[in-house]
Amino acid sequence: MGSATSEPRLSDIAKHLILPEGITSTGWPRVRDRCTLFGLGFDRWQDGLGRTVLAKRKDGLYAAGIDGVQISMSRQVGKTYTFGAIIFALCTLQELSLIHISEPTRQAETFAAMRGLALKPEIAPYIDGRPRQANGQQQIKFTNGSRILFGAREGGFGRGFAGVDIIVFDEAQILGQRALDDMVPAVNTAPNPLILRLGTPPRPTDPSEAFTTFRKQALAGEMSDGLYVEVGADDDANPDDRRQWRKANPSYPHRTPESAILRMKRQLGPESFRREGLGIWD
Repeated sequence: MGSATSEPRLSDIAKHLILPEGITSTGWPRVRDRCTLFGLGFDRWQDGLGRTVLAKRKDGLYAAGIDGVQISMSRQVGKTYTFGAIIFALCTLQELSLIHISEPTRQAETFAAMRGLALKPEIAPYIDGRPRQANGQQQIKFTNGSRILFGAREGGFGRGFAGVDIIVFDEAQILGQRALDDMVPAVNTAPNPLILRLGTPPRPTDPSEAFTTFRKQALAGEMSDGLYVEVGADDDANPDDRRQWRKANPSYPHRTPESAILRMKRQLGPESFRREGLGIWD
């Protein structure tokens, strides 16, 4: 995956890009170089996303280390690939404890994607043994002592953990405040923690108060210690308009084929497609 200067930047495609205050540097170049070593490349917008997610203040701590990072994008954009690559690079550059929490329906799919990364010939030398696949005990260990633990929210996974450096909430639009309250203390003793929430615009029936509140505070200018990125089509987009597909999904059509978006459009129904296919909030 190479990048070209003609490709759109994150600032070109983001509907909302709200940065934390006080940024002086970023941990991205080291991570990107390690990803290059792994044979993992990025489009220009992904490069910008990595740069902002790993932005730091002059004390060397993550600029979004207090409120966290929230990403709202449609499906099929490449969130799992982008953040999987970032996580693997970070875990090989320093000893980290990382928890990846997703919906039970998505957990197996996410773990399979991450396991696929771990088995890449360029990455395998950094992995300690084979990824553990037993349900409820899925983990990837690294030779430097880093580890990624995978779990589902429903079982209260992660509650009571301590000294966790990074928490990734996948499908974070289905993240109730209680689940967040259970997990956030896990990072309190970490020297430079980061909480990442990745999701799509929520359905009216989703327990989405944490995801929605973060967005409201970011858009109202009430957040100085968090990063909010939203990519989506125009609110009044015609769901058949390919230009709107491109607005919603910067990976279309060069990585996400038309057939993948058409499949979503036909199987999800119009309202769900607006949210999950076009990234539009209700």
